[in-house]
Amino acid sequence: MEQQSVSWRHWLDFFSARADRALPELSGQNGCDGVPASVAKSLAIFQLGESGGGTIISQARRSRVEAIDDDYADAMALFVREENRHAEILAICVRVLGGELIHENWTAKLFVWSRRLIGLRLKVIVLLAAEVVGICYYHLLASRLPSTDIGTWLSELVEDEKSHLQFHCQFLRSQVTNRRRRWLFVMTWRTTMLAAAIAVMIDHRAAIRDLGLSYSVVWKRWSTYSEIAERLVIDSATPGFDARQFAQ
Repeated sequence: MEQQSVSWRHWLDFFSARADRALPELSGQNGCDGVPASVAKSLAIFQLGESGGGTIISQARRSRVEAIDDDYADAMALFVREENRHAEILAICVRVLGGELIHENWTAKLFVWSRRLIGLRLKVIVLLAAEVVGICYYHLLASRLPSTDIGTWLSELVEDEKSHLQFHCQFLRSQVTNRRRRWLFVMTWRTTMLAAAIAVMIDHRAAIRDLGLSYSVVWKRWSTYSEIAERLVIDSATPGFDARQFAQ
């Protein structure tokens, strides 16, 4: 099967248009009394995970992977910038909740270590897994928190992560150009997503418990979103990302 031609200009324009968004401002009343301390610890772990990302930019610029160009590399740089903005927002959330930022964590180390060892395609699969986990977890937290600034900010991150998911899915869709590649993607994706979901449920078990979330609910949501992302990559007939699939 011939390699499909992909234009990345619209992604470059998309990320450029929102590159200068200001950080959220605190209102007078944040309504965070009674939020378990475990939530701040949990968000501090995600904050660490949203930081960094410079190595994938340089790899995208020098990569000879099919279907990418300078526009893709520039869009990837803006994507990383947006992820770093997420880290700043999460840092605000942690401080509002009275928590402390952390500088190392075993799941964050595992995530960074795995990305450094592998090529661009596998790095994007790892990033896609992070987007699925982020969409699910931020949404679950926002739905369980009282009406607060933090809930609003987490909901904003969910919307950003949805567009990031679409960005990574388009790249991966351009790479699975035959049956063998589709099979390899599915096996790699399912293994990566399973490992990511288990790691998060272990590392964030206190917050999950304190917010009254059952593991079955969390697992079912992640499984559903994982399947949606998989279809967006391997089904060439899929017209694109449908945000309605992530509405609930």
